[in-house]
Amino acid sequence: MRELFSSLDVIVSIALIFIVFLIVHKIQEENIDRFSYYSHLTRALFLKIFFGICFACVYIFYYDGGDTQYYFTGTRSIVRMAGKKFGAFLRLLWGERTQELLSLFDWKTGWPTYFKDVNAWAVCRFTVPFYLLGCGTYLGTTIAMNVILFIPIWRTYKMLVKMYPENATMSAISLLYIPSVLFWGSGLLKDVWCMVGIFSIYTACWMIFFRKKKIFRFVLVYLFWAYILTSIRPYTFYTVFATSIAWIGLHYLRMFGNRFVQVVFFPFMAIVMVGIFAVFMDNISDIAEGKYATVGSMMEQAVIIQDDLKRDYYGSNSFDIGSFDATVPGMLKKAPQALLAGLFRPFIWEARSPFMILSGLENLVILLLTIITLFKLRLSFFKAFARDEFLLSIAIFVIAFGFFIGLTIANFGALVRYRIVLFPFFSIILFRLWYLQQREREMEEE
Repeated sequence: MRELFSSLDVIVSIALIFIVFLIVHKIQEENIDRFSYYSHLTRALFLKIFFGICFACVYIFYYDGGDTQYYFTGTRSIVRMAGKKFGAFLRLLWGERTQELLSLFDWKTGWPTYFKDVNAWAVCRFTVPFYLLGCGTYLGTTIAMNVILFIPIWRTYKMLVKMYPENATMSAISLLYIPSVLFWGSGLLKDVWCMVGIFSIYTACWMIFFRKKKIFRFVLVYLFWAYILTSIRPYTFYTVFATSIAWIGLHYLRMFGNRFVQVVFFPFMAIVMVGIFAVFMDNISDIAEGKYATVGSMMEQAVIIQDDLKRDYYGSNSFDIGSFDATVPGMLKKAPQALLAGLFRPFIWEARSPFMILSGLENLVILLLTIITLFKLRLSFFKAFARDEFLLSIAIFVIAFGFFIGLTIANFGALVRYRIVLFPFFSIILFRLWYLQQREREMEEE
């Protein structure tokens, strides 16, 4: 892995950082007088770049390789194929994987490790533009990826500021400054694509159905990120698709105004939303590939992972929520254990490495905030969800996704990475509930 870190990486990185600073600082200065939240722009972006470099250095000098290495070398082999046979390069970019194309790789292009894994190979394909912007260097590619993918993250932050202007700082903390999200969400991994894709789906829905602005543009954004997510982790898109449908459906239901009419139309709206999701799931198998492409394959994979835990190769880094059947009832019986694992583990006493200790501390903070919030609000948080369709939608997402990863992830290392798509939404919920509780107390005191 250390051969990927050279003097060229340093030169390209410094040049990219300098150019990006000039551009971003100018954008911030042009907007900060009108929009105070732009004060976060330069700081948040460069913090993300810094964590991306830290991630790269950790994998180079501490882990001495890993998934990120194979994603980078796979991307490099695709780009080098352009010099050997440009038609094959275009076919690889499009996602074609045949024995004929595999046979074209040689010592000059390099042999792609993840060619047979459709979901991992998608990451290699999608990283090609960043590889070119990074001049073929590992650090340059990491920086270019973080700069470009920061754009949809910032767009989501702007959406939250418009939705909750009084919580702009809390939204910034949730979306831009959580340490584990910055670290694991800034490296060449699947996770950054999934996180940005989920944010982008929500932002596109907001622009299309709520603000009704730039509809054609954001329909394309939605379709683009739907393709990205179904290519990398199909179940991630299934979850955000379902919860965003709920958000939109509940919003239009509220437009009836009259509570009686809302109650009458709710079953009809629920049937429509379930029907849309059922039709989608019935047809998505023609597009999605991999071991999590369908509901059936997801259930089977969950059981396989739990069976694997009986073996020794996971060591002390694994956790076991118990055996279950590959059926919906069998999995639902494990909902409490799966949710606890998906949202809050590893606990601090389960950590076996410096990075797991940091994660355990972060999980402890989140767990304590959750307990305190539930204790203070008691049943009144149901009112908050009933009045805010977006808050309810992301709460459903957190529960559904937390349940799934707690059920299907075998070890803490993978769990920490997968969960970065949850923490921003989870934090938004907690901060928003705290704000509503505080405002309600102030109104009572007046």
